[in-house]
Order: sequence, then C-alpha cells, then structure tokens
Amino acid sequence: MTTHEIHPVLGVGFGPANLSLAVALEERGRAGLAHFIERAPEFQWQQEQLLPGADIQNNPFRDLAMQRNPDSPHTFVKYLAARGGLTDYLHLNAKFPLRREYSGYLAWVAEAFRDQVDYGRSAVQLSLVEGDDGSELFCVDTDDGSRYLGRSVSVGTGRSPRIPYVFQKGLGDSVFHSTQYLSSMERFKDKPIRVAVVGASQSAIEIILDLLGRPNVQQVTAVHRSIGFRLKDTSPYSRQVFLPEFVDYFHPLPSAKKRRLRDELRSINYAACDQDVIDRLVGVQREYDLTGSDRLVMRPFREAVISKPYGQGHRMVLRDINHLTEEALDTDVVILATGFRDFGGEPGDEPYHPLLEGIAHRLPLDEEGIPVVARDYSIELKTAGTPRPLKVYLNGLCEASHGMGDAGALAMLSVRATDIVDSILSHDHEKLLAAGIAP
Repeated sequence: MTTHEIHPVLGVGFGPANLSLAVALEERGRAGLAHFIERAPEFQWQQEQLLPGADIQNNPFRDLAMQRNPDSPHTFVKYLAARGGLTDYLHLNAKFPLRREYSGYLAWVAEAFRDQVDYGRSAVQLSLVEGDDGSELFCVDTDDGSRYLGRSVSVGTGRSPRIPYVFQKGLGDSVFHSTQYLSSMERFKDKPIRVAVVGASQSAIEIILDLLGRPNVQQVTAVHRSIGFRLKDTSPYSRQVFLPEFVDYFHPLPSAKKRRLRDELRSINYAACDQDVIDRLVGVQREYDLTGSDRLVMRPFREAVISKPYGQGHRMVLRDINHLTEEALDTDVVILATGFRDFGGEPGDEPYHPLLEGIAHRLPLDEEGIPVVARDYSIELKTAGTPRPLKVYLNGLCEASHGMGDAGALAMLSVRATDIVDSILSHDHEKLLAAGIAP
C-alpha cells in the first residue's frame, strides 16, 4: 500500500526553470499541482557568481512571466515597484540589470511559492514504483531518506559541469569548477596565492577580473585554447536563437544538422564575452604592461595535458595546440570555467542527466543512443503494458534537441514553462484529476 502522497507533478530542483513552471501553473489555476525538491537550504541563483559589477546579459523583461502575461504579479517590473525601486532602476539607463539585483527578483518570486518547496533535500535517485491501482509512478529518493512520488516529473536541476578529463581525478579544495567559485575562494582569503583560470567564457573573464581585485592573489594565469577572449555575437539576427520560433525550426532537424548549426552559432553563447568585460580586462592588462607587472599572464592556444599535486600546490603541463610544444605552470589554485555538459554523443557530452540513470532502461533512444526529447520538452518512457505512458520533462536541459535557447538562458523561461504546462494539463492524469478520480 502506498503511504506517501502522490504529487501530480514532482519538480526536482527549484531554480529559475522550475520556478517559472510554478508561476505558469498558478496562472492556469493549478497552483497546487506541483511540489518541488531543492537541495539548497533556500532559493539560490548563481550564488557562487554574484560578483561585483556582473550583469545578467539578458533583457530583464524577458522574465518568469512577462511574455506570457504582462499583468502577472511575478514580473521583474512588479518586483521593482514592490520595492519602491522602479524609478531608480529606470534612471540608471542600464542595458542589463546587475546579476545581484536579478537574483533578488527571482528570490522574491520564489518566496510566494515557499509552501510548494522542500528545501535542503537533494535528489539522489529517480526510479519507478507501482501504485495501489497498479499504475506506475515516479519515485524520487533524497539524501535524508525521504521519498516522493509523482505522476510526472520536471527535472530542473541545471546541466552537469564540464570537467576536462585531465582534472577529473584531482578535484578538491584547490581545483574546482566556476560554479563553486565564491565559497571555494573563502578558504584562501588570508593566504597569498597564484591562480590559473582555465577557459575563455564570460564566467572566466568575470572571475579573472574578480581575482585581480583581491589583494592576496599574486598572479592570475588565463589558460585557453583560443587566441583570447572573443567578443560575443549579440546581433539581433543571431540572437533569434532565443526566440520560440527558432525552437520550432531547430527541433525537427536531424541530429547531424543540429550539431552543424550549433557549431555555427557557438559564438552567440560560448567561449565568448561581452564588450564591457573585455574592455575592462584589456585596460587592466595595459596598466600591468606599462608598470612591468606580471600579475596577469595570458596563455592562449594552450590546453592542459597533465594536472597533478606539486609541493603545496599544483603543476599543470600546458601544450600549445598548434606547435605541440609543452611548458610547466605551477600554481596554487585551478579554477575551471569550462562550461557545462550537453546531452549528445560528442566528446565531453553525456547521454542524459545522471538523475535519469534509474529509468535509463525505459528511455527511448535515437540512432545515436541519445534519449528522444519531444517538442514539449518531455521524454515519454517506453511503456510496460500500462495504458498511460509516463513523461519526464527536462526543464532547461535540452540544448542539443531544442537549441541554444535552452542552454540556461533566462530569455526562454516563460515560453518553455508555458509549453511544459500545456503538455502537463493535457496529459491523461490531468483529466482524471479534473473529474475527481485521481488523488
């Protein structure tokens, strides 16, 4: 007999993706339909990268609700007005708001849904169990021994960090991904250190600028495979990848054409930076050049081929990707601003999110062995003789299948949530709920 409550929709993770889902369900009069599990003790968004001066690189009015419902109480404008800060914000005439301010907005909206979230619980396993009526249910076990049952699941955990192979066995206090930046740096705040930053992304350049503002950081070495920090493609034509019409165009394409198109459009979002941070770094570098300082060192066209403990710190062996020459770099801290893993068969990809391992045997696969994700962001599990197929929704994990707008972009939050809610409400179990038959 099932003793646990059965949630019509069970959300794993309560970041912006599933928060937007909660907002969309409320607008449709289904506020109690979903329940969420979040490993953090409270709502957090990019907590490790709330750096001074960092902005969100996104039109703030493409928020959790505006595109779907301009009258929603959960828009960025309503947040500013509620805090008495709308006039001040408009007076700034800023292109994008500070990341810290947008984090405050998201946390403000999340507070309205606190009763629907269990914070401080991390999902460790997703599996399938049989309900009292013989139907299958999703089951999520958490790190504190709790168990949650759901008829549908929305996975909104964010993508797995991309850790280059050479660093995978050496992760720890002094070798870490950028998603752990601020808390990890606290361990070194009173110690003189040399730091290597691997990667040429927006996160990499923001971290370098932050490191150069810390008095205890003696030297920063930027290691990247490209010539340097390249300018992000912000043309309105290129940024059509963040429109729902592009998702409609992209999703039906064969896998090979999707990969080609993603490579072609890569500079819109990857290994590329905004003009303002590039200008800031170039200015700092010029200042060091004029004073003869080696506090900032650039190592372009390099990749790490060895990383190992050395004395009290680390030694990396860097290889020039063109000349194939090698050099040693000794440092105390290594920060990996190397992005995130996508679903796919390319080097560095993963076939599916690790949380799906427990249901992997029921995932429908394409010719390349990658799970098939429908246009509504769902994976419909292969049936086991049950009349109602189960659906797991990937909320913010579908760049390979839906395009760059699904790569953690805030711009697509409300649109994607609308698609998922439409699918959830049209699913068979919702009809039973409306009839008062299902729990």
